[in-house]
Amino acid sequence: MTRPNPSFDLTAEDVDLIETALNQSKQILAHRHLSYEHCAHVEGGPSGEKAQRVGETLTRIQDLLGRLNSQKLVCGPAASLS
Repeated sequence: MTRPNPSFDLTAEDVDLIETALNQSKQILAHRHLSYEHCAHVEGGPSGEKAQRVGETLTRIQDLLGRLNSQKLVCGPAASLS
């Protein structure tokens, strides 16, 4: 049975790349979310469910971006002193 690795060996550049990818995904999903919401108002049906799922994903991405930013801020000054 596998278990999660509690320690990660990521560089600041790795975190920046992850952050960039998440921001790009967030932009794409935000447009998709608006489209699904519009379709749900016009047509109803499955578009409303899709809009809800995409909205939940957007919330998770925003949460993760916030946590990444917090860690960058905490680790940033110490890393620049060494």
